[in-house]
Amino acid sequence: MTEKLYYSDAYTKEFEATVLESYADGQRYVAILDRTAFFPEEGGQSADTGYIGDSRVTDVKEKNGVIRHYTDTP
Repeated sequence: MTEKLYYSDAYTKEFEATVLESYADGQRYVAILDRTAFFPEEGGQSADTGYIGDSRVTDVKEKNGVIRHYTDTP
């Protein structure tokens, strides 16, 4: 389960995390991290965007307790 850093500090802009899983999903890629400050799309609020290293995070979704970071590169 991913530690949700955004609950303890909604203004976190940088953090360190370990990539637990990474895979292609059609034209984009998914990264699952052990911890994240990226808020997923939820309750009408848009997902956070930004970067994981050099990969641009274009969307973040949570499903069945797993937070998926959708990126433009692996």
